[in-house]
Amino acid sequence: MQAGEHVLVVVDPPIAEQGDHLVGAAQLRGATTELEIWEGVAPVEAGARADVCLFLARYPKPHEGDERFKLNHSVTGHGGREIYMGLVDKELLEGELSETPPDLTGNAAKLLAQVQGASEIRITGAAGTDLTLRVEGRHWNNDTGVLEAGHFANFPNGEIYIAPLRDGTDGVLVADLTVPYTVEGLVDEPVTLRFTAGRVTSIEGGRAADMLRAIVEEAGTGADVIAELGIGFNPAVIPRGHVMLDEKAARTAHVAIGRNTGTYGGDNEAKIHVDCIFSEPTVWADGQLVELPA
Repeated sequence: MQAGEHVLVVVDPPIAEQGDHLVGAAQLRGATTELEIWEGVAPVEAGARADVCLFLARYPKPHEGDERFKLNHSVTGHGGREIYMGLVDKELLEGELSETPPDLTGNAAKLLAQVQGASEIRITGAAGTDLTLRVEGRHWNNDTGVLEAGHFANFPNGEIYIAPLRDGTDGVLVADLTVPYTVEGLVDEPVTLRFTAGRVTSIEGGRAADMLRAIVEEAGTGADVIAELGIGFNPAVIPRGHVMLDEKAARTAHVAIGRNTGTYGGDNEAKIHVDCIFSEPTVWADGQLVELPA
């Protein structure tokens, strides 16, 4: 952030104190600031004024996804930049997330060189994932560079991701690590989602699967549609049941269902966006094996 920019800090009530700290830090850099306490409704007018938005949530809720997208659109739609951090607390913010992150631009460049322009991606996983996804015409996003005007990112970084075609995913996804908004931490047992022509036809497993099924049913139209394929490569992150960290960890991948409009580059509208994270992926781009970072 630069001196003279207008910075919007959005936090939910449990981390209001940390929001005050961020406001103070931005002011020390010469920024003008606003602080909004998140109550489930997007402060779109404040977003429309922001050059930079820092949105931190201790307890993000799945049904608030539509409002989070509204805030994102209000910020990025006029050239602002937003960083979102979910499921964060005081200890995480003052500890691991305050460490200097590794430079991952080289890893991202090597991955993108292998997948950019491919029409079809096949991905398998150690727990049984075997999916084929059509991605022709869609753009791979990379979160390791400078956050440019009109763009959005999570923190920490360490993934490339793409919005597959809405009717072009078939096979089985087995999330053996993390499914947000379900059980606390890692899944109680692997969550299995079966896809036909881009839609989820079944969700099976233990308690996490039951909770995910209820979230999808409650969200309604578009919630069961393929949204994203992401590949993580951050060696500093160890999966621990925290979606914002786990989806960036090296030797993980994730497939999301729900909304993928806006900066994702897709065309499916939904009230939710839920990432399902799995371990030890193997990836092929148009039949060619992709070398993943160690």
